Amino acid sequence: MKVKMLSVYSKILSFFLVLLGFSSCDSGGGGAAEYGTPTAKFKVKGTIVDESEAPITKIKTVLGKSYKTELGDRPYYIDSVFTDSEGKFELNVVEFPTSQEFILKIEDVDGDENGAFETKIETVEFKDPSFTNGNNGWYAGETTKDIQAIKITSAKKD
Repeated sequence: MKVKMLSVYSKILSFFLVLLGFSSCDSGGGGAAEYGTPTAKFKVKGTIVDESEAPITKIKTVLGKSYKTELGDRPYYIDSVFTDSEGKFELNVVEFPTSQEFILKIEDVDGDENGAFETKIETVEFKDPSFTNGNNGWYAGETTKDIQAIKITSAKKD
């Protein structure tokens, strides 16, 4: 008798589990499941010039973020490029689509080849950015900050 009761309970339970399984397979209205996090592309572009406003080639520009640690703020650099023959650069970072603050490091790594220049660190802020070319999913699109001309100074000779 006990075995027969367990068998009946087992069949009833299986029936309800099957109904629950089918109801979770509803195809209407919910859309596809998406996994991940919303992202957007942040572009920073500009021109590196010397004191006389002349463009400088082969200057390394690096874009990153600053993270707070127990030892203080630490930079984490994400993208880097060298300036072209007109001193222009464009850097791209993919981050969460909200207001962001980036660190732009400008350094002369070729020595005296095109003149010696001091390293400069700037803050680039995207305050309440608006994005273009996004889709209806997790990609919000892209936003651009054109810094125009950034002046760097010649390194002092010892």
